[in-house]
Amino acid sequence: MPVQSCHPLVGVARWINARELYIDVDLLGATDPAPSGGEWTRLDRMPDRVPELIALLLERSCAGYTTSAAAFLASDAARQVLAFACVAAYLTGRAPDLAPQRTWVRHDPETGRLDRLALRQGAVAVVDGDPMARRPGAVCVSDEDALDAWFMGAAVAALEPVIDAVRAHTRYGTRAQWSMVADAPHAALIGASYEIGADQRTAWERARRMVEWINADRARVTPKQRPFPLVLAGQPEHRPERMFMVRGGCCFYYRFGGAKCAICPLSSDERRESVLREHFEPTTAPTTS
Repeated sequence: MPVQSCHPLVGVARWINARELYIDVDLLGATDPAPSGGEWTRLDRMPDRVPELIALLLERSCAGYTTSAAAFLASDAARQVLAFACVAAYLTGRAPDLAPQRTWVRHDPETGRLDRLALRQGAVAVVDGDPMARRPGAVCVSDEDALDAWFMGAAVAALEPVIDAVRAHTRYGTRAQWSMVADAPHAALIGASYEIGADQRTAWERARRMVEWINADRARVTPKQRPFPLVLAGQPEHRPERMFMVRGGCCFYYRFGGAKCAICPLSSDERRESVLREHFEPTTAPTTS
């Protein structure tokens, strides 16, 4: 599905789709047809599909482990619904309306994982002074904190029925799921900041402030994410350090995958460093005489 060319966030969507940020988004104009096919679910209808999606994850990705399936679904839903808005707000000072009736997520029939977002054009929040403030449908806010409050509030309202449905179907707790939601802004912003060569610690702090809005009306989560900066060979001299995230909770992949993820909070920092170096540092081919 092509990115809709007149959408006010088309530039940032194209930038994101061209990079390995684990975010893929299709933008729809106000009159474009909705995504078709059984793999697409409009977000306000997703609670009804939770049992089907959990069953697919159990069969295709989680080896029958219900806790992992619930964690995967919460994590994937948070990333697909929230990450695009986080990156758009961070890079451009603009954020989309995440109304559930204008938001679709796609699952991969082979794995059950949610892997794509489709977003119909609606209101776009902008900070005072943005030239787009004169555009129809623009919502003007005072500063970046007000911008974050605007789109994060919408995201929480959209995701809460999904989280409640996962809890009802699997008994996997809502606090654990909201911790998965809190992972999404941190991962999105340290990924985007690395791509543009910006200060990753500043990006982390912006993500932390975004996450605080999850608790705007009531306590949902105690954020436990932490930064894991690492000086890596092969990085540019002016920024030798790259930041990674230690997640706020475990998805229990290790129960069937044979090892803990590098960013799992149950991994030791020594193991984390070893795995990240192996993956991200360049290897030198042996010389031959």
